[in-house]
Amino acid sequence: MLAALLIGTGETAFRIKGHSARKASDIDNTDIALILGGVMTLLALMLGFTFSLSESRFEMRRQLIVDEANAIGTTYLRTRTVPEAAGAEMRESLRRYIALRIEMDGLSVDSSSRLREFVDRSKQLQETLWARAAALAREDPNPVRGLLLQTLNQTIDIAATRLAAFKNRVPFSIYAVLFLVSLIAMWLFGYYFSMRKGRPALLVVVLALLIASVMWLIMDLDQPLRGIIKPSQESLTDLAADLNRGPAEK
Repeated sequence: MLAALLIGTGETAFRIKGHSARKASDIDNTDIALILGGVMTLLALMLGFTFSLSESRFEMRRQLIVDEANAIGTTYLRTRTVPEAAGAEMRESLRRYIALRIEMDGLSVDSSSRLREFVDRSKQLQETLWARAAALAREDPNPVRGLLLQTLNQTIDIAATRLAAFKNRVPFSIYAVLFLVSLIAMWLFGYYFSMRKGRPALLVVVLALLIASVMWLIMDLDQPLRGIIKPSQESLTDLAADLNRGPAEK
């Protein structure tokens, strides 16, 4: 849709100038070329800046998945240091917790109500795990129990950080300005070639497709649920498989 709109903008500018009744233009062709060059440079800088913002947010979400898997795995291992009954209960809660986190990451619709449901369920399991670990620490205060609380606290903190990163998108105002600059660039492109008595249809299509493709890539990276490019959940799924192997628990 964006590519079609950009192509239409360039074609409209070409036709408007081409059908103008004026024999002489108040603006010299060289001036248009200069303005077009400046606008295209600005567009390139904005595309690069916005891509950097989007890519950094994507990379943060990807790294947080790995960090969360490591924190959950370490917490699971440290439950082996507490009495077996309490440890088994906590390990079962951790297995349900990681399954919930994987299910949440598998959401395909950007629904705030659906996301809130998963967040609430995650917090309930976090509170259950924390209450059990805190009770064990009060019963027998020692460094080993403290280490369990430390990694469990890290697991809870990473979940909150992931939620914040999930909601941290490129501001809409940046997209709006980028879209406006793209339209202006295509308009000037069509206007410039209409003054040269040429009709570079192929160039207009190629330029529009390039701009639209980069903007699509930026928006796809910036959407955790929609689109094709999503952070890999392999760290969490591998850990879940390890934790559910049955008798030979990790």
